[in-house]
Amino acid sequence: MRIPRGIHGDERGIALVTVIVISVILMTLVAASTGFALSSLNTSRRDQDWNAALPAAEAGIDDYLYRLSRDSSYWQYDVDNPPPDGNLAFGQWVNVPGGARSEFRYYVDASLMSTQGIVKVRSSGRVNGVVRTVEALFRRRGFLDYLYFTEYETIDPISYSGNPYTPAQAEANCARHYYDSPSRNSNCSDIYFIGVDNIKGPLHTNDALLLSGSPSFQGETSTSWDGTCPAGASNCTSSINRYRGTATPNFANTGDPAWAPPLTMPPTNAAIKNYADPAAGGAGCLFTGPTRIVFNPNATMTVTSPYTKVSNCEVGSNKPLPSNGVIFVQSVPTSPSDPNWRSSCSVSSGNPLGYPITSDSNSAQYGCFDGDAFVSGTLDGEITVASQDSIIITGNTTYQGGTTGNDILGLIADNYVEIYHPVSGSGNNQSGSLTNPTIHAAILTVKHSFRVQNHNRGNVLGTLTLFGAIGQLYRGPVGTFNGVSTQTGYAKDYTYDQKLKYTTPPHFLDPVASAWGIKTWAECAPGDPPGSSTCGTG
Repeated sequence: MRIPRGIHGDERGIALVTVIVISVILMTLVAASTGFALSSLNTSRRDQDWNAALPAAEAGIDDYLYRLSRDSSYWQYDVDNPPPDGNLAFGQWVNVPGGARSEFRYYVDASLMSTQGIVKVRSSGRVNGVVRTVEALFRRRGFLDYLYFTEYETIDPISYSGNPYTPAQAEANCARHYYDSPSRNSNCSDIYFIGVDNIKGPLHTNDALLLSGSPSFQGETSTSWDGTCPAGASNCTSSINRYRGTATPNFANTGDPAWAPPLTMPPTNAAIKNYADPAAGGAGCLFTGPTRIVFNPNATMTVTSPYTKVSNCEVGSNKPLPSNGVIFVQSVPTSPSDPNWRSSCSVSSGNPLGYPITSDSNSAQYGCFDGDAFVSGTLDGEITVASQDSIIITGNTTYQGGTTGNDILGLIADNYVEIYHPVSGSGNNQSGSLTNPTIHAAILTVKHSFRVQNHNRGNVLGTLTLFGAIGQLYRGPVGTFNGVSTQTGYAKDYTYDQKLKYTTPPHFLDPVASAWGIKTWAECAPGDPPGSSTCGTG
């Protein structure tokens, strides 16, 4: 029998099964592809929202800075004390202007405003339920923004001794900026930055820098001189470089020195006294007359203050640091009704601490009743020492935790902050002169300068190493040079203390008027809900 041509029944069954299997595979692939596409779309959308949430948080920071710039007391407002402008961002989400899906809200912490002038703001941005948070520290532009700040790049008029000017003549001719009209007289003693000077941090002067050789400026450098001379100035030379001298300086940033508005020095440091005076409710230490303070590395201090009668703090060895971090040294009061008044001095000349005096115009003229503070030692803590007269650094003054720890020292003198350098009548260095001293401190001299006593006498003393910041009314000399090398005193090696960007010594002085700005900025990790006192998102 012949078998008909065609597909057998069992073959037709196998073909059907094959078709069904292939169809299932195809449908599975289509479903997987569709799921992957939808998943990718969701991931892409979340990525877009994640990226958009950060600018929304930044918009909150910008919003707060705008309001703070318009009202310098805006820091006092929060969710419990709402501002008069009706701002709702303290307590709820508000739309980013021009952003249909973007919102922000912020939490303000002003707990450091009274001691450090810092306002902390945490702003959260939200887009389609995705939240990111940033934290910024706001502070007015101030002296601690700079390793080196100076009002006038010239020697203090009080240092003149009649050649070419008396102090009164120098005050009339030299206490002005190089670019003022009339300009500073060419007979005034302006101070150079020289080739051996190494400025490791930001610098600003309200005056015009005078440079020689190749000094190194390793941070942002700015001046309030725009490089042009006012009409009628007799000794001013315009400069596209915004500095004076035929130097080849090394600047960290192209275009430096940049122009920046001036900072205004307060007239006195008397406001700090209230934090130390028990009569004013101050919890710090008020000492009277010449006072020696030696910081100990165990968070104590040794104080010698022969004329102190009434104070919150005891004199003697290993005494505790003040709870609010403020030490003020006042002159002996002139009123008999003051509990720290005394009628006579216990020594015929000088002061009761026994520091020598010379007649040189550039050395300290210690008075028996003067509020001078003599400072040295190793600080373990956060302290501001302020004096009604001068602060004299008599030895290495450093931090127990070194340059990477949390210790911080402010030295604020109404008159001078000086490096101790006694000399004999013949001009030789005397015992106590410091060789290669190291200082860790934020220094501010309200009416005069940071300088070295007898800077132009004696031998070369090495390098003055400073870690912190310096603010002064007049440039203070620390040595003399021959155009290239040091002849007397010190070469400078100054390094900015980076923690001064976000913290300050207790109750440190601010400029008379300055703008608010963002000092630090960082994104927070997810965690706590927005509006909480801890950094996080929600």
